[in-house]
Amino acid sequence: MKIKYKFTLIITSILIVLGLSLNISVRKILKDNMESSITSSMKEVMKSTRESIKYTLSQRNYLYKDKALKEEANYLLDYISQNFDSTLQICDISGNVLASNLSFKPIEISQNLSEVKEGKTIVNIKYQNNELIGVLSYPIIINESYIGIINLNKDYTPLYEEYYKATNILTLIEIILIVFIFLLSTRLTNKIAKPITNLTIAAKSLGEGNYDVLLNTEGTDEISILSREFLNMKNKIKEQILDIENEKEKVEKLALSRKIFFDTVTHELKTPLTSIIGYSEMILENVVDDEDFKKRAVSRIYSESQRLNTLVLEIIKISKGLSSIKEEYIEFNIKELLEQVIADMSIKAEKYNLNIIYNLEDSILKIKANKIKEVFINLIDNAIKYSINTNDNNIKINGYIEDNLYKVAIINEANPIPEEIYNHVFEPFIKINSDEDNYSSGLGLYLCSEIIKDHNGSITLSNGNKVEATVSLPF
Repeated sequence: MKIKYKFTLIITSILIVLGLSLNISVRKILKDNMESSITSSMKEVMKSTRESIKYTLSQRNYLYKDKALKEEANYLLDYISQNFDSTLQICDISGNVLASNLSFKPIEISQNLSEVKEGKTIVNIKYQNNELIGVLSYPIIINESYIGIINLNKDYTPLYEEYYKATNILTLIEIILIVFIFLLSTRLTNKIAKPITNLTIAAKSLGEGNYDVLLNTEGTDEISILSREFLNMKNKIKEQILDIENEKEKVEKLALSRKIFFDTVTHELKTPLTSIIGYSEMILENVVDDEDFKKRAVSRIYSESQRLNTLVLEIIKISKGLSSIKEEYIEFNIKELLEQVIADMSIKAEKYNLNIIYNLEDSILKIKANKIKEVFINLIDNAIKYSINTNDNNIKINGYIEDNLYKVAIINEANPIPEEIYNHVFEPFIKINSDEDNYSSGLGLYLCSEIIKDHNGSITLSNGNKVEATVSLPF
C-alpha cells in the first residue's frame, strides 16, 4: 500500500474513532442531563400533587381517609391533570383503580406496584415512537398511613425533541469538522508523500535500467536532500554501468572473434587434410593399382601438404600479430575446381557405399579458389554425413548457368531438418544434436554463407526428405 494511502487511512481511522467517541460521549452526557431533569421534574410533581391531595382530603370531613380518597378520586384526577399537564390513575392501596384518564397503561405501573406498596417512589423514563414519557408511581400517605397509589404519566416529548435536535446539530458539526480535517490532512499528506512517491518511481525506473529519471531537488528538507543524493548515486551507477557494458562488449567481441577465428582456421585446415587423408588411405589400402592415379595421388598429397604448411605458418604469424590470412580473387574454371573437390570427396563417399553423380557446365569465374573449394567440401561432406543409412545411395551435383549466375545444386536424401534448427541454419554455432554432429562446431554453413556473401552470391537450403543446397555465384 502506498504511503499516502497509509497516512490517509490512519488519519481517517483516528478521526472516525475520535468523532464517534466524542459523539457518543456528548450524547450520553446530554441524555443523562435530560433524564436527570425529567427525574427532578417528576419528583417536584410528586411533592406538589401529594400536598394537593392532602389538602383536599383534609378539607372534607371524612372519618376514614381511604374512603375520602375514593369519593374525591374523580375531583383529584381532574385537578392534577389540568394543573400538572399529565394523565394519571388513582388506585387504592390494593391497586384497584378508583379513577383514571390514561389512554394506555404502561407495563411499568404493574411492575412497580409491589414496591410502591412498600412505600417507595419510582420514576421511569419511557422512550417509544419518537416520544418520551415520564412514568411516576408513588404512594399517598396521610398521617403516616398508606391510603392509595398515584400512577402519573407526563409527556416530555418537546424536551426529547430539543435533545434530538441538539444531538443532530452536534453530529453535523462533527461530520463537517471530520471532512474538513480529512481534506486538510489529505492535502498535507499528498504534499509530504508526493516527493516520496516520485523518489520511489525513480528508484523503480532505475532498477529497470532507465537512467534518464528526473527529480525535484529544490528545498532543504530531508526528502530534497535524499533526492539530490539519489540523483548523484544514479549518475555514478550510470557511469559504472556504461563502463562495465563497454568492457563486457569488448570481451564478448574478443571471445566471439577468437572462437570464430579458431573454427575458421579449423575449416581451412580441414580442406587439405581431407584430400591428404583420402589419398593416403587409398595408397595404403592399395585400392587402385593404376600407377598414374598413384602419381596424381602423391602429387595431391604433396601440394595439399605444402598448402597445409603454409596455413600453419600463417596461423603462427597471426598469433604473433604479424599477418592475417588473405586470398586474392583469381579467374578459375569452376568446373575443374568442382571436379577436384568431387574426386577428393568421392574417396570418403565410397567408404560409406555412396556415389557422387555430377553434371557440370564449364565456366570461368573470378573467385577465391581455396575459399570456394572450402565451401563445396563442407557442403558435400554434409551430404555424405546425412545420406548414411538412407534408401538412396546417390549424391547428385549439378552445375549450370541460369539468370547470369553459375549455380551449383547438391542434392541428397536425408531426414528432414528440425524446424527450429532449419530457421537458423546459416547462423553461427547452430547444429543438430545427433551422432553425426558430435564433432561439429556448428560453424560450417555459417562460414559457407559468409564466403558466398563475400563473392556477392547466395546460398539456400531446402528442407524435407530430399535436401538441396544451392550455391549461386555471379559472373
